[in-house]
Amino acid sequence: MTDPTGAPDASGPAEGELIERLRAGGCEPDARSLADALWLAQWTPTATTAHVTPGSPADEASRDAGPPIPGPAVPGAPAASPSAVPGAGPHHGSPLLTPTPVAPPRHVPPRSIPALESLPGLRELQRALSPLRRHRATTGRPAGWTLDERVTAERSAGTGLTVPVLHPVMTRTASLQILVDSSSSMVVWERAVEELTQVLERVGAFRDVRRHHLHPAPDGGEILISTGRGAHERPRSARGSLDPTGGTFTLLISDCAGPLWRTGAAQRFLYRLAAQRAPVAVLQPLPQRLWSRTALLPRPGTLRLRGPSGLECGFTPDDPSDEPYGALPVPVLPPSPHALSRWAGLLTGLAPTRIKGAAAWVRPGHPEVPSSNGAWRTADERVSRFRADASPTAQRLAAYLAAAPLLLPVMLLVQRTMLKDESGPAELAEVLLGGLLSHANPAGTRGETWYDFAPGVRDLLLSRLTRDEAQLVLKKCSEYVAERFDDPRIRNFPALALAQLGGAADQSVVQLYSSGAAGPPAPFAAVSAKVVRRYLPDPDAPPPSPGQQVARARESLAVYERERDGRKLLEAVRILRDYRASGWDDGPAEAGALLAQALLSLHRTERNPAVLDEARSSVGECLARQPESGPPGPWHGRALLTLGRVLRAQADHRRAEGDADGAWACLRSADRELNRAVSRLAPNTGDGLAVVLERADVLHELWQLRGDLALLHQAVGNLRGIAGAQSFWAPHTADLRLRLGHLLLTVATATDDPEWARTYAAEAVEELTAAREVLAAETDGPSRMTGLLLDLAEARERGGEDAEAVLRTLEEAERAAEFAPGQRVSVVLRIARTHLARSTPDAPRHACEAFGRAAGLLPDWDPGRAAVLEEWGRTLLELADPEAVFVLTDCARATAADSPALVRRLVLLGRALRGTDPDEAVRVLSRAAEAGEPPGDVACAWYELGLVKRELVWRDRDFTLLHEAAAHWRRAAEVARRAGDEALAGLAEVAYRELEAQLRPPERESG
Repeated sequence: MTDPTGAPDASGPAEGELIERLRAGGCEPDARSLADALWLAQWTPTATTAHVTPGSPADEASRDAGPPIPGPAVPGAPAASPSAVPGAGPHHGSPLLTPTPVAPPRHVPPRSIPALESLPGLRELQRALSPLRRHRATTGRPAGWTLDERVTAERSAGTGLTVPVLHPVMTRTASLQILVDSSSSMVVWERAVEELTQVLERVGAFRDVRRHHLHPAPDGGEILISTGRGAHERPRSARGSLDPTGGTFTLLISDCAGPLWRTGAAQRFLYRLAAQRAPVAVLQPLPQRLWSRTALLPRPGTLRLRGPSGLECGFTPDDPSDEPYGALPVPVLPPSPHALSRWAGLLTGLAPTRIKGAAAWVRPGHPEVPSSNGAWRTADERVSRFRADASPTAQRLAAYLAAAPLLLPVMLLVQRTMLKDESGPAELAEVLLGGLLSHANPAGTRGETWYDFAPGVRDLLLSRLTRDEAQLVLKKCSEYVAERFDDPRIRNFPALALAQLGGAADQSVVQLYSSGAAGPPAPFAAVSAKVVRRYLPDPDAPPPSPGQQVARARESLAVYERERDGRKLLEAVRILRDYRASGWDDGPAEAGALLAQALLSLHRTERNPAVLDEARSSVGECLARQPESGPPGPWHGRALLTLGRVLRAQADHRRAEGDADGAWACLRSADRELNRAVSRLAPNTGDGLAVVLERADVLHELWQLRGDLALLHQAVGNLRGIAGAQSFWAPHTADLRLRLGHLLLTVATATDDPEWARTYAAEAVEELTAAREVLAAETDGPSRMTGLLLDLAEARERGGEDAEAVLRTLEEAERAAEFAPGQRVSVVLRIARTHLARSTPDAPRHACEAFGRAAGLLPDWDPGRAAVLEEWGRTLLELADPEAVFVLTDCARATAADSPALVRRLVLLGRALRGTDPDEAVRVLSRAAEAGEPPGDVACAWYELGLVKRELVWRDRDFTLLHEAAAHWRRAAEVARRAGDEALAGLAEVAYRELEAQLRPPERESG
């Protein structure tokens, strides 16, 4: 059957055969990809037109392969000649045409495995890269001219001469090449590369976007490139990617951890790219905390453009000594909208000429980079190093993968199942590059990417996995085996192990592993056997004692506090609840306090008041077991501290429900219990310092409820009493002085006497300055430094120090905000408002620059962005800066239609448009005036509308607009008086009376 164009119908047996062939080739087509393939087949000329002699080997091979997929030839397309067919023609087999061999990739694409989310926020990425459309390369020779009808009509009406006004139509001349590292660790980023390529194609900034893969040459010398990763590709020398004309942008995507980077070949190739007159950058998908562990070490500093074309990268490192001779800098970018937006703005001139960023130095003879993995000798050292650097999600993923064979499709399946939407390629890359794994090539795994844990690492990771989680991992591995090796004669080792753990099988998986049965590769059986040995209980082992149960619960709690692994918290709660149900018999007395501590941590996640009630009851039972005679146990002080924290959490619930008296009673009880804990806990312990700080927080919350300054003074006195002797304490941390400085600043804010307020603020400056020196040396110091510096700036301002000192502190806080991105916007806004409070002539301009940085840090969907744009636009309006129009337009668009601030922002926009586009100002102000609410802003809209109409009279020579202006001012006075704004009502009435006097006809003279 054919369609109207003469094409045979592709439905029926041919379609089924196509599906079978795709499956046989390792591809699992879905409905959409199959439809695309069938549609493309209609327009793709077949390569089967070469002459085949009947009965020849080629003819037999074609019959064995089955009939060709039907599809019409393109109308008018020439038939393929024999020389165009692979394997035909006189040059077949010539050494000149033989492609350079490339080692095949050691991975097989996953089959039927859901893809992980790679680059969230693709629309934000596309918006961030949109400034590239305004790149100077688009302003070359015009491709044509277009008539500007509006400008032509306006000039013709003004001059009486009809002269067409033409604008050039510019073509885009710049190209973009995306170079992707083909190392095995980059397999997890394949979808991210695909998504980023699509984003760059949709931006519309480049004439064409090409993507190539980088391969090491067989001799380890020059780098080769190809359009794909497979061995069937035709690789060529990477010299072809160099463009001395400067018209090709280069974006190299790599985790910089593969062999190309360890040997220095990639760095030498980057040097040749950076020496050109076109931009080049490295996109590093790994989290920034892992960059230091790669073979390309970026340095922080300032990026700029240089060179005759203005597109070559210049870089000034923060450390002046960190600039090697003869090296060139290459920007290193994370795949975040903020970083890509700043990079695009730098290239197009839409951002400051110098931006903060990171760059790596590359040399023409870059040496090899030694690997640091060899320094890790034992499994404990490897796991400790991994946990010190990896994110909590990556640590959980490593534990899950310990119960599975490390084949890439299986690893992706386990990640998707166990972590769902909590993780992506970054976490899997952390595991692959964390020093835990090495390449492995088990028997029967040719062409696949296999890994294995270093000796002893799998056992350490399995210790963090519960039995239920191990069973779920084995279940997914069993499903993979059933799908991949669909043969009833094959033994499914993960399924047998799953049955063994569930008690439904008698045979041992260990015996199955040694039986040599055909089927999946050996790691499926080996890992299954290890999991069974780990979790099957020993029938001869005695049941755990109460002390062992409590020790296990304490260890799980310690893991939760260190890694925030919720599974360990739930495990500790379950163990201690079971122990409590047995009546606390013959066990450690501190078990009740330990259960209360676990329940308090659980409450922070669930926010369930019943959990707090259970915690309070549990710690009460623990304290009741303390004998009346004799010294208290070592756990008694920690139990009192836990009870105080539980009471404080209950006070938070009372306050949220509006029960101020109940919250006061809970906080008073917490203060009493914490005061008892102070006398029980030694000051040279972490708990001793924690109880002092906890009591200070309770007193601060009591002051918030009643406003009694005596409570704040009591908290300050308690902290002062031990701050002077802290040098004898251990540990010596910044928490004490940091809390004391914050309390002193609160006292300075709440004190009515200005003299006392300055005194307390000066003391706060002293304490916060001392805390800063200690905090800088602590592990979490960089992330906490921004909040400290914000308090220090406020204390200096309240203490009467000059604005320059305050600004220096805020600028330091902005630099520290690189480690606390969530506080960066608030710091920049404080800088802008501090500039506005100054009286120097350049202060408004500096404030505008800060407002612009704050607006650039906020995404478009953030509701706070419109408020920042309003402040920025208002300041620009006071400076009479034309940029106010663009900022306030963006502000109005970012404001919700039902927001009460919309009218006020439209009035500001109309005021900015008065001098540039009065007609648009009339439209904007009319929209604001017709809103009706709020009346104060509506009155401003009517008043501004009258001003614009009066100015339009002289441009349009339409004196009826004077009457409209008078009506608008009269309406403005009425609405303003109804809103209680007498000042605006007076202005409107004065303008109305002056205009009325001008429009009143002259009086006739008598006689």
